[in-house]
Amino acid sequence: MRNESEKEKIIRRFLENIYTKEDAETFFRDIKNPENDALIDNMIWKLEKESGSQENTPAVNREQYKQEARQLLKRLEKRKKRYLRQIAVSVAAMASVLFLAIYIFHNIKTTETSSILYSETVTSYGEKRWLMFSDSTRVVLNSRTIIAYPDNFGKNERRIRLSGEAYFDVNKDNTPFIIEAGRFDIRVLGTSFNVKAYNEDEIVSVAVNEGRVQVSMSEATLVLKPKEKITLNTRTGEIMKEIVRNEAHTSAWIQGWLCFDRTPIRDIARELERIYGCRIKFKEGIEFNNLISGEHDNRSLESVLRSIEYTSGIKYLKNDNEILFYK
Repeated sequence: MRNESEKEKIIRRFLENIYTKEDAETFFRDIKNPENDALIDNMIWKLEKESGSQENTPAVNREQYKQEARQLLKRLEKRKKRYLRQIAVSVAAMASVLFLAIYIFHNIKTTETSSILYSETVTSYGEKRWLMFSDSTRVVLNSRTIIAYPDNFGKNERRIRLSGEAYFDVNKDNTPFIIEAGRFDIRVLGTSFNVKAYNEDEIVSVAVNEGRVQVSMSEATLVLKPKEKITLNTRTGEIMKEIVRNEAHTSAWIQGWLCFDRTPIRDIARELERIYGCRIKFKEGIEFNNLISGEHDNRSLESVLRSIEYTSGIKYLKNDNEILFYK
């Protein structure tokens, strides 16, 4: 096991063009490893400090160095399995090795991610769709959901983007599985859980059935265990972590059921719009702060509307595809 001092020496030897084949392989492996982020950041700070002690480089030359660095990065990506000595020679021959080193350090860690092409799947009103990723992870998408994912995941992470609702059964792997879901990022290794993160909803949530899930938000980072759920109120910023009382509710929507737990009536209206393709409005001048709890077999829109009226006192007028809620 090499310590940070040994790693730093290898990085410096590579930049100074005094390295072995093993040093080069170690350099590229270390700079891609997230565990070395702090070390790399410290190296960048040192290089910037050393660079600052030298004469200022003219802006024209700095732009030229940037262009040359970009070309080097492209060459490194295309030939990352062949660590050719002339690449380092080209770097060493330039007027500002330190400047290039800083530029490359800032960009090389994202080269692999940025070069990955993403496919996108979009579900329509009332549609559910089943997907399987290249790592055998299985996903079910709810209505009006957008998911972006690569045809093949990278070596360092399995990253996707989600807007909407999906149930994940992540294939266990040492490579982190990361979901970017607007208000939060979710990080797992292998587990099953539900994510509800529609951009227009007041309440977004993550509920875990199996395994552990790390949920990172701007406000906090929390770890969820089986039968735990976190909800974020996007309007008030309130975060709530709780026990899932009925585990079946987590994925009930896959079987067509509606399950609400202190859900704002406006979020329920949006959910019905996504399922039935209808348009729901609220009568102006009336405050609708109702929180609805309960479950429904969701056999028809009419039956759901009648249940809402019975449990909350909110009445409705239906005209073709448009619905007006009033009190």
